[in-house]
Formats: sequence, structure tokens, C-alpha cells
Amino acid sequence: MLDAINKVSKILWELTKFLALIVAVAILISTLFGSSVPFFGGILENTRLIVETLGSEGLGLIIAIIIILSVWNSRSS
Repeated sequence: MLDAINKVSKILWELTKFLALIVAVAILISTLFGSSVPFFGGILENTRLIVETLGSEGLGLIIAIIIILSVWNSRSS
């Protein structure tokens, strides 16, 4: 049972890393080529809307999560 949970956890973690890479590439492409790029053009506007929805407290939470994850990743390496 524990082996199955670990396997699912590993798969979900790899999927999360892959999706984070896709978002990073989409932001880069949208920044370089503007909003007319198919599939990636609206990512900056969507990101801005998410940050506005969360407000300043939400932005602080996102920054805190990024810091915690970077510390956690550096300890596990």
C-alpha cells in the first residue's frame, strides 16, 4: 500500500514539474513574441488576472510557497 502511494506521489510530482516547465515556456514565449502567439498568447493576461484576484496577500503567499519549495528542493538534492 505504501509503495503504491509513493509511486502515485512520484508521478504527480513529475507531472507538476512538467506543467511548471510548460507555464515557464509559455510566459517566455508570450513575453518575447506578444499576445498574437497561438496557445501561449494570453498567458500574461491570465497570470495578471490571477495575481489581481489573489491580491497582495495572495502574492505574498505565492512568494512564500516558492521560497519554501526552493529550500525543500535544495535539502533533498
